[in-house]
Amino acid sequence: MAQWLNEALLTLRKEPDNTHQLMDSHDSNGGLLCSLIFVVPLIWVLATHLWMRSAYTSHVFHLQGFLEQYSSGVYRYRIVGRELLLSTYRLLSDHRKDQPFSMPTDTEATLLFYAAYVLLNAVFFFFSNLMLLLLLRDRKKGVSDLHLALYLFVVLLLVLSAYTVTPYDQLAYFFMLICFLSVRIRRPLAMYLVLGIAAVVGSLNRESQYLVTPALLTVALFTTPEESRRYFYAGLYHLFLFAGCYLGLRIFLPGVPMVAAGITLGGKWALPSLIVLITVFYCGVSMAMREYANRRPALVLLLLSAPYIVTVLLSGELRELRLLIPLLLCLIFVYVQLTALRNRALAFGADLV
Repeated sequence: MAQWLNEALLTLRKEPDNTHQLMDSHDSNGGLLCSLIFVVPLIWVLATHLWMRSAYTSHVFHLQGFLEQYSSGVYRYRIVGRELLLSTYRLLSDHRKDQPFSMPTDTEATLLFYAAYVLLNAVFFFFSNLMLLLLLRDRKKGVSDLHLALYLFVVLLLVLSAYTVTPYDQLAYFFMLICFLSVRIRRPLAMYLVLGIAAVVGSLNRESQYLVTPALLTVALFTTPEESRRYFYAGLYHLFLFAGCYLGLRIFLPGVPMVAAGITLGGKWALPSLIVLITVFYCGVSMAMREYANRRPALVLLLLSAPYIVTVLLSGELRELRLLIPLLLCLIFVYVQLTALRNRALAFGADLV
């Protein structure tokens, strides 16, 4: 018996098979990635659109109320989200009769019109979630613990901001992330084609598309000279397309040209909401700096994003957490990309040595 116990202890002390460790690690990473790609979007849409329903967004969950708001004022410039929602509603109406579906802030809401919101936001959250994972994932190492924390931080904010239901927010995040990923394409023609399409469609969807330009220019200022020119030209190219769409909409669409819906000075609970937004952004900066320990890119990004920030402060509702998310996505892109470019330059230098 004693001999048997001794042999068992010796067996336990042996080093585990590295092959099995690698296989287990690969299976674990694959399972985690599949969960993030498929399970997280499903839970998000169930929790934010079905298990709970917005008591903040009002009078836009039926066709007439939606058309009254999104065909006038500054909302008439947000064409892509509006038309996709209406197309989704018409598609559902062709297969099922609509019926009343009372919402907390819209007693005239209908089932199919709300279902169009749910489907549109679910589809584009799935794709923007996938693009975010591609942005954070390393080809060789997968998603690191730090990048996983950044990902979960963004998803948490998306959940907390879902009390504001719109047809264009999830689309806006998707097109911004497409722009960020496009600059990783090494062939210039393909890069500018993808970047151009995403820039135009994103600019026809929401004005926050402008923030892609400050993000690209910030990377250009802090990366190596070899890469700087590429990001600088990409930023100018995006700015040119955004400006053309922004001005074109205000020149050619009927009605008085508008920049914002009105002066709100931050809206209700402006000061507490501003403190929350600053705190959340600081948390994002602190996490991003774990890999690239430099605050200057964040400061430059804020400076170049001044037109968006000033517009939000003057005419936005600061209690809407969704207003911070485009800026936070830019922050993550800047630090992740600067880290990747620095590591690439160091590896290239080591190969030369």
